[in-house]
Amino acid sequence: MPMPMAKVDPKAAEPAPEAPATEEPKEEEAPAPTVYLLERMLKDTWIGQTMTDHNIRLYGWTAMNYTVGSTRFSNAPMYFNDQPNHFQMNQNWLHFEKAIDTSKKEFQLGFVTDSILPGTDARTTISRGLFDKQLTQGPLSRDGAIPPAPIGTSEPYPFDLYQAYVQAFLPNLGGNGTTVKLGKFATPFEYEVVQAVDTPFVSKSYLFEYNPFTHTGVWAQTQLNDTWMVGNAFVLGSDTFINAPTNRFTYFGQLKWAPPEGKNTALFNFMLTNPKFNTPNAFAFYNAFNFQFTHKFNDKASYVLDTTYSYMNDNPFVGFADWYGAVNYFIYKHTDKITSTVRAEVFNDTQGVRTGFAGLYTEVTYGVAWSPKPGVILRPSVRYDNNASSAPFDGKSDMWTGAFELIFRW
Repeated sequence: MPMPMAKVDPKAAEPAPEAPATEEPKEEEAPAPTVYLLERMLKDTWIGQTMTDHNIRLYGWTAMNYTVGSTRFSNAPMYFNDQPNHFQMNQNWLHFEKAIDTSKKEFQLGFVTDSILPGTDARTTISRGLFDKQLTQGPLSRDGAIPPAPIGTSEPYPFDLYQAYVQAFLPNLGGNGTTVKLGKFATPFEYEVVQAVDTPFVSKSYLFEYNPFTHTGVWAQTQLNDTWMVGNAFVLGSDTFINAPTNRFTYFGQLKWAPPEGKNTALFNFMLTNPKFNTPNAFAFYNAFNFQFTHKFNDKASYVLDTTYSYMNDNPFVGFADWYGAVNYFIYKHTDKITSTVRAEVFNDTQGVRTGFAGLYTEVTYGVAWSPKPGVILRPSVRYDNNASSAPFDGKSDMWTGAFELIFRW
C-alpha cells in the first residue's frame, strides 16, 4: 500500500548558521500520521482538542467490492468476497485508539477498539460467544465462526467487535521495554490481516482464512534489543470470547528477528493447547506453527513468505486432521500511489475439515492498489483457484474471479 508522506516545513529565507563541530546530529522526526476526514472535522472542536491532548485517534474506512467469476452461486470456500456477480459492502470499520509510543522510556497506558459497523466480512470474523447470535443459519463451522450467510438471509450485514483491549508499556521490563495487552486482540499468525487498508487484496489466502483471527486473554511483547523481540500470551483459544463451553487454556509464543538496518526479517509464532475437537459445541481447538520471512530487495521491490502447519485430534468424522500451506507475496511499488502484488499459494486441507473439501488447493492472485488521492484506494484484482482432488467451486475443480474494490478512508 502507498505509505503516507511526511509533511515538510518550508525552509527559512536565511540559511541557518552551521552547528559547532562538537554538536551531535539531531535525530529525524517520524513522519506525521495522515489525518483523515473524521479527525479533520473534529479538529477545531473540544472533542478534537481533548483527543489531541491525550494522544487519542478516531478514524475508519468503508470498503466495498464487486466480484465476477466462473461460479454461479458461491465462491466458497473463498469467503471474504464469496458472492459472485454481486456487490458487497465488506467493512464499515471504526478504529478508536489511545496510542503508546515505545520510543518514550516511560510508563504508558492505552487502548484499542476495532469494529465492523456493519459489513459482510463480519460473517467470517465473529467469535464464538460475542454477537454470534446474529448468524444462526446452518451448522457451525470453523473454530468459532459461523458460515457466511447466503444472499437473501436475515443477517447479510452483521457487526463485529473485532478488537477491544487495554495496553500498557512497561519501560523497565526487558531490554527495551514490554508492551502488555489485555482483552480481545488480532492474532499475530499470518501475514494478511482483516483490516482492508492493511492487506493486499479483498480476497484472502486459504492459509489466513482457516487459521486464527483473534484471541482473548493477555499478551506480552518484550523488545530485548534493537534486533530481537519475544512474545508470550495466555488466551482462551482461537476465535472464542469469554464463553465457558468453548474456552480452553491456550499458550502462544512469538520470536521476531528484525535488524534495524537489515533487508531481512523473520517471525516465528506457535500456539499450543489440548488440540481435541469439542464435539458437543462443534468447536475446533488446534495447535499451529507459523513462520514468516520478509526480504526487501530495494526501495521498490520486496518478498514475503508465510507458512503454517496446524492440526487437531478427535475430529468426530476423521479423528486426526491437519492442514498446512505456504503463501508467497511479490510486491512492487511503482510510485507513491501505485503498488502491484502477486500472491501464489498452496494449501493442503488433508482431510477436508477446514474447507469442507479435502485436497490440495492452489491459487494465484494479481492486483494493483492505486491511491489517486489520500483517503481513496482502488484495487482491481484477478484470481485463479484449483483443487484437482475434489470439486469445491459450485461442483467444479477450478474457479476464476475478478474483483474491483473501492476503499474510502474517513
